[in-house]
Amino acid sequence: MEGSKGVLERLKKNSILATDIASQFWCELQMELNYIHGREFNKAMAGGSKVHKELQMEVATVIDVEPQNYADFLFKEAYENYLSLKSLNEKGIGREIKVYGSLNGYKFAGKIDELNVRDGKVVIVETKTKALNGKLFEKNEGVKEISDATMRTHKIQIMLYRKMLGDLQSKEYTYKNFYNSYAISKMVLSDKFIAQLELIGIDRNLRNFDTIYSMGYEQIYKMAPISDTLVISYVDRNTGNEFASVSVDYNKESFDKILVDAMAYWTGQREARPVVKEEAWKCNFCKFYGKECKVWWAK
Repeated sequence: MEGSKGVLERLKKNSILATDIASQFWCELQMELNYIHGREFNKAMAGGSKVHKELQMEVATVIDVEPQNYADFLFKEAYENYLSLKSLNEKGIGREIKVYGSLNGYKFAGKIDELNVRDGKVVIVETKTKALNGKLFEKNEGVKEISDATMRTHKIQIMLYRKMLGDLQSKEYTYKNFYNSYAISKMVLSDKFIAQLELIGIDRNLRNFDTIYSMGYEQIYKMAPISDTLVISYVDRNTGNEFASVSVDYNKESFDKILVDAMAYWTGQREARPVVKEEAWKCNFCKFYGKECKVWWAK
């Protein structure tokens, strides 16, 4: 068994993504093999990215600059986060919000599709896209188009966002934690990126990490309380229309137990698990089936 941080090093990662945890509940072994052999960017992913970008543009939280290095990327992300959170507090909606956290000393990261204010509480919304070839269903029928196995991964993902956002709002995870974990003191913006910031009118006083992150965190602290009722919105990627909406109840104690099991893989306490035999049908949709993985392969 691998020791602490061994799994991350082998997969060439420095943090765990919310989508990683969710993928463990589809097929943990497939998630691992995707990092070892590479994930293919397919048509479905391209369609989903297009929908998410259009939704973000609806609330105008994208700045038109091109990062030249990782520091530039982090700054752009932080500035857009600030704009999204400010939009949430002023207009009741914010989209594409990056969140960070930690668990057992491991760095976590994820991006929340949408936050909106309903009945005085902030509701987390996760948008999932699906190709329906233009055919829409009634909502109660549309849910049937999403398998329980698929929905399970989506529920895990949105519950992790609830935990991370809650940790940020309660100050269990602060800018100081982020600053130390991501070595912000060593980040230097490129001259070309700074020139772009000047061109779009971003004030000189805002062009540093401490200021822009402090502004973002202050917006988090100003947010309304976070609802324990989470929403998964299923959208037709061809039309952008929602065809199903599923409510998920968050229970911290129950979810913490789920995370203990998931983290046993990342801490090296156990090997990656394949799907259970009852769900071996998933293998028919996996590019590793019969190649790198032969767990349920019929020889």
